Amino acid sequence: MPRLFFTSILFLGLIEISNAAIPRPYIVDSKGKNLYPSERSLCGPNDMVSMLNASGQLNEMGTPIGIYEATMDGSTGYCTGTLITKDLFLTAEHCAAKCEDIKVTFGYLKDKRDESFGCKELIEKGDTSYENDYFIIRLEGNPGVKWGWYEVSSKPVPPKTPLLMIHHPQATPMKVSQKNCVLTQENGNFLMHRCDTQPGSSGSAILLPNYEKPEESRVVGVHTLGGCDDEEDSANSGPSMRHLVEISPTLKALAK
Repeated sequence: MPRLFFTSILFLGLIEISNAAIPRPYIVDSKGKNLYPSERSLCGPNDMVSMLNASGQLNEMGTPIGIYEATMDGSTGYCTGTLITKDLFLTAEHCAAKCEDIKVTFGYLKDKRDESFGCKELIEKGDTSYENDYFIIRLEGNPGVKWGWYEVSSKPVPPKTPLLMIHHPQATPMKVSQKNCVLTQENGNFLMHRCDTQPGSSGSAILLPNYEKPEESRVVGVHTLGGCDDEEDSANSGPSMRHLVEISPTLKALAK
């Protein structure tokens, strides 16, 4: 399915925003040293699986997911993001940088990366509030023609719904968070979830997967905040697409 088009804080209830990890990219200095080491957003045992060890179906579902790299004040910041049209790429506002300093790579499954695209245009970004943490750029070269994309959905998501996250924690080759990856609740403008993440996962699509018809999987939120630990009532979180379509003309136009 490599050419498949995926067309088609105040207080957050379970956690207080003061308990969540500070949202920032995974940042390394010129020598490759991690400037902000953290394991905070693992929800107990680390259930993330390397995409190389995942099923062929998950490999196909991961093609629209890219590792986002940007130069930031002499350091390099990494996040994750998702194609939502053939050239629009969705990630987090706290990963934002100048267009000329941004590169997105798809197919990063092992040491050698596959195909990179530069930023063509900055389309939209939210603000510094946690609930408006989104960033949309237009990539050069229409990468979705090869790598596919996911549509976005603003429908509410019931508690305990199984979710899927495909991402690049700590700027590593692609990982899958599927086991124990569930929505705990939709709280205000946020999706609270128990999907394992780490720094570098910021900007990842929170996916409502459809394994029988992968092309019908939808982006229902953007992961932006850590907060998970061994406690069962802890959670990671990010703004819901139901909220983002209210503030983003681009996402509103695309929402299904």
